[in-house]
Amino acid sequence: MRVSTTGLYSDPMIYDILHAPGTGEEVDAFVQIERRWSPPGRRRRCWLEPACGSGRYLRAARARGIDAIGFDISPGMIDYAVQRAGRARGSATETYFVASMTNFADRIEHPVTFAINPINTIRHLDTDEQMLAHLDQMARVLAPGACYCVGLSISLYGLEQASEDVWRGARGSCAVTQVVQFMPPPHGRREQVISHLTIDRGGQIEERVSRYDLRTYSLDEWTDLVDRSPLRLVATADMEGLVIEPPRMGYALFLLARR
Repeated sequence: MRVSTTGLYSDPMIYDILHAPGTGEEVDAFVQIERRWSPPGRRRRCWLEPACGSGRYLRAARARGIDAIGFDISPGMIDYAVQRAGRARGSATETYFVASMTNFADRIEHPVTFAINPINTIRHLDTDEQMLAHLDQMARVLAPGACYCVGLSISLYGLEQASEDVWRGARGSCAVTQVVQFMPPPHGRREQVISHLTIDRGGQIEERVSRYDLRTYSLDEWTDLVDRSPLRLVATADMEGLVIEPPRMGYALFLLARR
């Protein structure tokens, strides 16, 4: 057995294998959210995903006839997404480019009718200034009436405990399991995430252990920041797209639109 400290995000194919299960169902839920809060009207439907990784959501959107635009700070992820996009058929398009979440608007040439940023990806932004810069960029590319669907875990400081998630995926002879531990910060706003990755390639086992931080947000910290941005909070939904009250703790989808 080989053990390394290579992070999951440095290996696009393994990342894609791990996260592919359930993608279709998630995109179906996004479609329902789009229909309710972000109808394209007469515009051609065009989705945007900042920090799109391997492009799994956008591939599924394109398969549903939706034009898709994605960008990521990792050239390796974008190369993989472009390669996978080249195999697709149909009239819808996929466009990918390398960019950060704070500087991308000038690269978007078409009005975005719906945008997604799920599973806490936005928490990789390190400061209020970076978050406000990102939301300003989003306001520049969203079409009138379009929504930005942000998946965010809200923290209730002092009451959270360490938690663990398990992810599994397989493709051909390669099976991937990830055990992720989330360690709430004892002080400050940096949650530590510890990833234990097991890759089984036909009986050849590789273990990878890596760590990274995510910035935390209480509900007040998040909504106050949105209030300072060019966007406004339209609604809060669960993973099935059902309207809920903004949670004081836990994961939710926050629908943002231009003021």
